[in-house]
Amino acid sequence: MASTGGVNAVMDGTAFFRIGAACLMLILAAPGSDLALAQTWSGGTPYGGTINVLMQSQDAQTLFAGTDGGLFRSDDGGRHWARKLTGTPGAGPGKFAAFALSKARPGRIYLADYGGSIYRSDDNGETVAHTTVLPESFILQLVAVPGSADKLLAVTANSGLWYSEDAGVSFSPVNAGIDPVVRIRKLIISAHDPSKVMAFPAMNSIPPLYYSLTGGTGWIGSDGIGGVAIVGAFADGMAYVIPDWPGGGIWWNSSNFSAPWMETWWNPPGSAPACTRPNTILPNAVDGSLEWVGCRTGLVGLVEVVAPPMVIDGVPASIRDILHDHIDPTRLWAAADHVGVYTSADSGRSWIPRNTGLSGTGFRAVAVHPHHPQRIFAGYADDSTTTTNPALLLSDDGGTTWTASDLGKLIWLTRAIVVDPTEPRIEATPVYAGGGDNDIGAGIYKSLDGGRTWNRLSDQWTGMVRDLLLDPRSCASPPASGPCVQGPLRTFYAITSGAMRVIRSDDAGASLMDRSAGLPPQLNYENNAGGEDVQPVAIALEPANPERLYIGTYIRHWYGDGEAPAFRLANGVFRSTDGGASWHEANTGLPRYPGSVDTALNVYAIATHPVASGRVWAAVTEENGNDGSRIFRSDDGGDHWTEQVAFPSCDIRRLLVDPLATDSIYATGRSLGSKGTGCVLRSNDGGANWDRVDAGLPATAVMALASVPGEPGHLVAGTNTGVWHLRGDPIFANGFD
Repeated sequence: MASTGGVNAVMDGTAFFRIGAACLMLILAAPGSDLALAQTWSGGTPYGGTINVLMQSQDAQTLFAGTDGGLFRSDDGGRHWARKLTGTPGAGPGKFAAFALSKARPGRIYLADYGGSIYRSDDNGETVAHTTVLPESFILQLVAVPGSADKLLAVTANSGLWYSEDAGVSFSPVNAGIDPVVRIRKLIISAHDPSKVMAFPAMNSIPPLYYSLTGGTGWIGSDGIGGVAIVGAFADGMAYVIPDWPGGGIWWNSSNFSAPWMETWWNPPGSAPACTRPNTILPNAVDGSLEWVGCRTGLVGLVEVVAPPMVIDGVPASIRDILHDHIDPTRLWAAADHVGVYTSADSGRSWIPRNTGLSGTGFRAVAVHPHHPQRIFAGYADDSTTTTNPALLLSDDGGTTWTASDLGKLIWLTRAIVVDPTEPRIEATPVYAGGGDNDIGAGIYKSLDGGRTWNRLSDQWTGMVRDLLLDPRSCASPPASGPCVQGPLRTFYAITSGAMRVIRSDDAGASLMDRSAGLPPQLNYENNAGGEDVQPVAIALEPANPERLYIGTYIRHWYGDGEAPAFRLANGVFRSTDGGASWHEANTGLPRYPGSVDTALNVYAIATHPVASGRVWAAVTEENGNDGSRIFRSDDGGDHWTEQVAFPSCDIRRLLVDPLATDSIYATGRSLGSKGTGCVLRSNDGGANWDRVDAGLPATAVMALASVPGEPGHLVAGTNTGVWHLRGDPIFANGFD
């Protein structure tokens, strides 16, 4: 049977995601500079995550894994992983769009980023050099031509296929024979005869497959397949493909690619789910026959069942890629969604994880229990599938080991978590969470046992839940001033993408009320020119006056016929003084979209001062989203705003005021341009001056941030490479308490 070991055994065979030992020391910089103060980041757990690319070198001990957190390498057969390319100018440690390993020249790796740039490393990823750029191209795949150290093919989403004969220094388009309206999304090259290449088009393509007999420099359409070919392989002198149609089936050809193609079938075990969406075909390493199909629902043996599907924690794993070990033909490697790299030493009958040090798990939300700082909640960010998706992970030892709640059975990703601070018993604490599921977000969820089990609060469709907020004075008998100390709290707010854009509950979630009055309704332009609408994304309240709330919004638009006009709807910051019963724009002083009177730029993050009434901060993102953010402050409740600072290299998505040093505020977000780390910035004077405290943080996006109660200077960051800790912030060595 497959290794099921429970969630506690998913990442490294002993405990679910164990913490790494490495701590990253940073250098001291002058206040206000773009460098960072001396800090120490540690963590990187949970290990694993979704593996986009898995490669193995010819010596079988060296493996490469591409995640949204960057490129990782193992030099001991997958037992330990280390992040590569860290700190490389222009490339950084961040996620790449595509990887390719040259087997003809050991140590050579090709990489492509999301801006169309091509990079090459000739030392197994220790260093990397920029070779060229494919202008305005989104690169989907890089393919190193077998038998050649210098030949490379690139697949793009918007500019077709490209070919290089000089190790990526220059490229030429190679689209002859392909219909200009057809988009190719993947190539497969025969390892034994590199002149034969299959090109798999996007859906609804005619013809359903293209092939080349000239190594990819010229193309011919092939017909006779029952649907558009979505995956294939060369094996035993044959070309095999699987079309995208219900029931699957495998079609094969003698490699001349002309009709007729012949159809065959595989027979998975009766207890196994059907392979409704295959993405990999793996030839047998010994005789070249077909052996496996990789699916969103696990591994399925072909024709003769070799082993059961790969199951993790009782759920079939979603497979991205399958490899045969280069030395041991009985060993398989699998790159899976959500749970990292697995290996089997018995041809797929059982599986064990190989993820120690592989920090590729992304998080959009983090929270720390107010009375038990070792209990950390982390909201998983990947929304691609429900299989083996943890959605919400819990740690009871400060992030060393993690277990999954059952929220993953209900939603795909978690974007917001709030913990009721009035309940000191950890296993009786009310916790609220929200995010998205296969209905693009359909509910707010509540736990009454500290986050282990969850129930949906209402059958009302909410859309994506982007933020949650508890009213700190909403217990049954609030004190004369200050937050409740005995609860539970009864009032919370939710920011969603549904019809009820702002939701309030006054009975701990038993009922939900629409509190969107005053937000602009959707606007449709005349003459079918498109339209626009305003969506809230963040909420904050004044602790001393919880009826006074602020939301940050962003504007969406769509185009129809003709030229769309300048934006018209009010956008940016809205304020309520009656608990959300009505909202009014509060944008004086915020920058506008070009040509607009009322449409301020998007505000993705907002925060209030814990004591000073009317003091609010807003992170305003520039028009195109790639020019960074500016932070504004208001001291009169949003009546007027003043710019504090601009961060052209950071897209700010989270603001946090330190509860122990109330003039200290943190801003976090994703890195832009050539910056090598995600953004963590801190001001000690209410926003006038800022320092970066992110040097050495091995992540390009910091989407969530929480402070640890009772531990001055201890922050927990949710990033695209796991959960990281910042301890010993020097501000608290200067007399702050």
